[in-house]
Amino acid sequence: MAKFYRVLVGIGIIASLCLTSCTSTQGWVLTQYGDYSGSQGMFYTFKNQETGALIIVDGGNAGNEQYARHVIQANGGHVTAWFLTHYHGDHVSVFNAVYKKPDGIKIDKVYATPLEWESFEAVYQYWDTPETFREFLDITAEAENVEFLQSGDSFEIDDLHIDILSACDARLKEFYSNEVPDLPNNCSLVFKISGQEDSILFCGDAHQDSLADQLIERYGDTLRTEYVQTGHHGNNSFPEYFYDIVAPKEAFFDAPEWLMTGEKYTAEELKAYFEERGTRVYDYRTAPNWVKFR
Repeated sequence: MAKFYRVLVGIGIIASLCLTSCTSTQGWVLTQYGDYSGSQGMFYTFKNQETGALIIVDGGNAGNEQYARHVIQANGGHVTAWFLTHYHGDHVSVFNAVYKKPDGIKIDKVYATPLEWESFEAVYQYWDTPETFREFLDITAEAENVEFLQSGDSFEIDDLHIDILSACDARLKEFYSNEVPDLPNNCSLVFKISGQEDSILFCGDAHQDSLADQLIERYGDTLRTEYVQTGHHGNNSFPEYFYDIVAPKEAFFDAPEWLMTGEKYTAEELKAYFEERGTRVYDYRTAPNWVKFR
């Protein structure tokens, strides 16, 4: 396993370098990376081939740190915007490490979901990695470049348009009468990034059926995208009728083989659902996976 992931890192670094020099010099490149730890995680980059702007979504487990640092440095070492969907260790640990010790990496702006420690503390289980959330709060307590997003926020990064569809704000808590099921996961930012022609829906680890219903009721067909990052790594994810509305042509599962094929998980069933509808599926077995994003 260790040897395999050393190879994965080498491939990932080479691919990252290639993306900065081998692809067209126009538009964006969207890349999904595997996790060097061998576990599930979440790490994406958007790279603008013209301006050099770099957007990161999450980053992965602590064991993914050096891999992620190499990827960032290979893409210029300057992060224009870093989105954090939520505070589980397989999503925020790399950010915490880089933010504490940049080692030459510059981060302009950080966008995150507005979860209070008291709300998290009241419900978390040991697998919710409270230490990574506590660390995030500690290292960003005085930060001026961290913004906590609200549902309905909309803004631009270069020529990309960002729509925040769900966040752990007052509207979400009111919808759930202040008791959000599986809060550490369903507090995730759900957001859509749109270019001139393409768009992607990021679901983080959100997975509750009732949240899917709310998103459908509020946004309807505007949820439709070319690409989707499947909620909760594609395992016990949003219901299929949600993905019927999204109707992506390509779907990303942030999952290694053991999660994609394991009998205890449902990712394989969701993969089959997509493939029956002609949707191409990516997971860690072929990572890094990249597409031109127009």
